[in-house]
Amino acid sequence: MKNKILVIAGEASGDLHGANLIRELQALGGNKIEIYGVGGQRVRETGAKGFFDLAHFHVTGFTEVIKKIPSYKKAEAHILELARSEKPDAAILIDNPGFNLHLARTLHRMGIPLFYYISPQIWAWAPQRVQKIKKTIRKMLVVFEFEKKLYENHGIPVSWVGHPLKDVIPHKNKPVLKNRIVALMPGSRKSEVKNLCPILLETAKKIREKEKVDFFLIQSPTLSREFYEPFFKKTGFFVPLVRDNAYEVIRESELVLVCSGTATLECALLGTPMIITNRGSFLTYLIVKNLIRVPYLGLPNLILDEKKMPEFLQYEAKPEKIAEEALLILKNPERKTDMKKALERVSEKLGPPGASRRAAEEILKEFDEMGFFVFVPHPKR
Repeated sequence: MKNKILVIAGEASGDLHGANLIRELQALGGNKIEIYGVGGQRVRETGAKGFFDLAHFHVTGFTEVIKKIPSYKKAEAHILELARSEKPDAAILIDNPGFNLHLARTLHRMGIPLFYYISPQIWAWAPQRVQKIKKTIRKMLVVFEFEKKLYENHGIPVSWVGHPLKDVIPHKNKPVLKNRIVALMPGSRKSEVKNLCPILLETAKKIREKEKVDFFLIQSPTLSREFYEPFFKKTGFFVPLVRDNAYEVIRESELVLVCSGTATLECALLGTPMIITNRGSFLTYLIVKNLIRVPYLGLPNLILDEKKMPEFLQYEAKPEKIAEEALLILKNPERKTDMKKALERVSEKLGPPGASRRAAEEILKEFDEMGFFVFVPHPKR
């Protein structure tokens, strides 16, 4: 009899890491497990059963989330019905804490053991979430080493597996472009792009007035090319959209203007200096300002515990300010070298490659302890 695992991912990065985790589970568990999947296109492509598309629901900001509450409730009802009908032996929640921690309460009451991969950022804000985690989650699988001690201090079983981006970012690339390049990364979600894309395009215009560089805008895999057209028309500044070879373009860029979030770690692993920026709605800003508990919002700065990458957030996110800082970096080779060295340290702190594999092993070892089947790790590939 096969043991069933329900994997619940959401939004672009959760979908990617969820799919990679599913593939490792399938490779290790073989015909002893059956996986049901919630996520996006990448989870769908793993062949997970009972697939439900959750990725298109994801938004950022409090006002944006409020508008999506009816959709989230329908999604929750669908997932819970799937859990009741299929009776999974365990569920894996991936990132997306606003939705997943709410769902965890009901799944826990149903007697389903829960694992959490890619921890909620309780060290940055909403520390009360640790109590929900303690009540509902069997084991945390964290991607930052400093998170391990945090959960241990609360008596929560935890393993540090490293960051899965280490398996996604290519190590070597052939040169594609030879001109001086600045990449624009306004985010992956509609709300982020709507807020930030016009700012970055206006910033690019101001940089172009002073410095001869080419600009490329990194397109979100979940958004169409047509979605960006109004921003080009509004600013009167048109730049090529890049989707298929985004990592190559970022690696070859002298500088990236990037939305705060996981994309900053992508830039870090590609070794490209960056300016981190973001802007949300006024209500989101007021709430986050009172909740945030860390000195920096950029993940590379948090990992280093030092502000090595400039940050322009909310009302500081003005084209003239960002452009001024960008020009200082572009004209200063020593500063770019210093930033690259700092990013090498970030990469080291994210652990070795193989996070998805290690996460799958930890989960299946727990299955062994729960008496589902004896887990024997395969030789490392």
